[in-house]
Amino acid sequence: MKKESLTKRKIKEAALFLFNEEGTLPTTTNHIAKYAKISTGNLYYHYKNKEQIIEDIYIKMSEEFDQLNSFDKLLNSENPIIELSNAYDRFGELFYKYRFMMRDSSVLIALYENIKDIFLERERLRISQIENLIEFFIQKDIFIPLSQEEIKLNAKLNWFISTYWQNFITIDSKITKETIKEMKEVVFKTNIIPLLTKKGKILFEEI
Repeated sequence: MKKESLTKRKIKEAALFLFNEEGTLPTTTNHIAKYAKISTGNLYYHYKNKEQIIEDIYIKMSEEFDQLNSFDKLLNSENPIIELSNAYDRFGELFYKYRFMMRDSSVLIALYENIKDIFLERERLRISQIENLIEFFIQKDIFIPLSQEEIKLNAKLNWFISTYWQNFITIDSKITKETIKEMKEVVFKTNIIPLLTKKGKILFEEI
């Protein structure tokens, strides 16, 4: 089991590098096996196909996201706006590490049914978490009052920008740490700052 775990880790690390640098569509299992310095047969012993590798990497990314514990940190922070800013920086590091997911998400969802199902499940969870966070900010007089419909729309827009901004960027450019920072700026300018109360603006000035 220990040897298998090490080999699977090598496969995922090789696949992540190649997916980030070369793209998911051009990268084959042969490329991954060669970069991981293992035989193709060894790769197929651990993974039936490329889809399973991508699925495993996506699950790992989601687990790392959960381990950031960002929502609990926000709820317990003396200045939730500063913590929100810090959370987006942490998200940005994770998004850059798994940037092929940000870039190729639409294609992966269209091609692979299992990945689509997992993605939709995570999407519902994240949007729900954002809705709860907006309600928390309203209760703490950090955000102006919003109707339930406005909260749901704001949460969806927040998720859309955070998830698909890099997809948009790659139409004529590459994902960089700067484009990740740009995503954060867009979210704050469109979804955070316009909703701040007087108290919220004071907290924002401390960033």
